[in-house]
Amino acid sequence: MNKKGFEVTVNFLVMLILALAIFAVGVYFAGKVFGEVNHLGTELDTQTKAEIEAKLRSPTALVAIGINRKEIKRGSHDSFGLGVTNRDTTSGEFYASIQCVLGQDKDGAKIDDTTCEECCGKWIMTPEVKVGVLAPNEFSIPAIFFNVNKKAASGSYVYNVQVYKEESGKAKHAYDSVKKIYVDVP
Repeated sequence: MNKKGFEVTVNFLVMLILALAIFAVGVYFAGKVFGEVNHLGTELDTQTKAEIEAKLRSPTALVAIGINRKEIKRGSHDSFGLGVTNRDTTSGEFYASIQCVLGQDKDGAKIDDTTCEECCGKWIMTPEVKVGVLAPNEFSIPAIFFNVNKKAASGSYVYNVQVYKEESGKAKHAYDSVKKIYVDVP
């Protein structure tokens, strides 16, 4: 009977059990931390929706944007809330078109890349947001997602948000005035 072979096996099993226990504790703490971060994001989203809904309660409000200016770092992403309510007497399909129109550096000089394919126009994850079919006095609050390129120039970028309504059998028409969204890249 060889005791050295038996001792190595027992030591190996003890180390394996300790490694699995430490790994399990690490997974537990990581899950708890990421769960809290996810929960916080949900609360902020609920808060934004409540703010937009409060704006839409005004009888004259057709389109509302919660927070219209955000700082988004290069390589990061964020979203803006858009609220649309149907104040017409007929149902219709609504959608929003988002377009980058201006980029300015810190000194106010125009950034020339605001119209290029790889620049601020590409940051919009959904350049046409489908709001959906809304009955009279019904509203919807979709999100507009932005993903800023890692090579983006520092400055402020202005986006036009135009909501359109299309009724069955009729052409689409602008539903409200153009709204502005501002993305600041530090």
